[in-house]
Amino acid sequence: MIRIASRAALAAASVLAIAAPALAHMTFEIDQSAPGETFHGVLVLPHGCDGAPTDTVRVTLPEGFGDVSAEAKEGWTLETPGADSVLRQIVWSGGSVPDDGHETFAFTGTFAEDLPETDIVFAVEQMCGDVALGWEPAVSLGDEPADHGHHGGDAITVGDLELTGAFTRATLPNAPVGGGYVTITNTGEEADRLVSAQSSFSPDVQIHEMAVVDDVMQMRQLPEGLEIPAGETVTLAPGGLHMMFMNISAPFVQGETVSVTLVFEKAGPVEIELAVQAFGASGMDTSGHKGH
Repeated sequence: MIRIASRAALAAASVLAIAAPALAHMTFEIDQSAPGETFHGVLVLPHGCDGAPTDTVRVTLPEGFGDVSAEAKEGWTLETPGADSVLRQIVWSGGSVPDDGHETFAFTGTFAEDLPETDIVFAVEQMCGDVALGWEPAVSLGDEPADHGHHGGDAITVGDLELTGAFTRATLPNAPVGGGYVTITNTGEEADRLVSAQSSFSPDVQIHEMAVVDDVMQMRQLPEGLEIPAGETVTLAPGGLHMMFMNISAPFVQGETVSVTLVFEKAGPVEIELAVQAFGASGMDTSGHKGH
């Protein structure tokens, strides 16, 4: 049986890991494919859980990814649970990767031909004894990175800033953190700066960026905030700039909303509602959404 830590333990482990100057995510060696193509996914495990070795890796497969086969690893037990003969998950367990070690976990499958050219997210859980970390490595279908533009919801104006398409993703039951995304357009003649964010869902909402350093995708906190240049649009989206809700008090549930107050240097504070989209959503789903 895979043991899941208490929310307090998970949150503590997450803060220790994510509050570091740079955090290497679990990513795919190759993250590009296309609808109808066979994809050989090689997940790269960059580290353990703050000193603890990794003993289990669980991959939940997205809709539209089929004909899956997983590669066995010496010293690990391979399980492929599913239903109606459809493989839903891949679980490698019983092994041990040291905290400072690196390992890969591989599988092959085919993306459905009718999938849109967007990012497809694989939910990955990394287990280190009683501690679990959640990751969302994505594969881009198409020649260009997925368009994470947000096209729904009512625009909110504060000062010279216009905020649109605010959303977040549903989180796993044991996830200690959640992301937040919004598009900010500065219609004024002077730059502004997003200096902080606050929410009753989290005691610490941070502003992060993603960057590739030495061929490894890393996440960094922006302690000085995020500049919103005059006359330009800045998009917070999965895989790029984003808000990170640390030590969340409850899971983010699809169909509900998460309130957050954004504090800007010039425009001041403004409260917005993040619509909770499906786990792995790449943007705002406007079907049936009337805004807030």
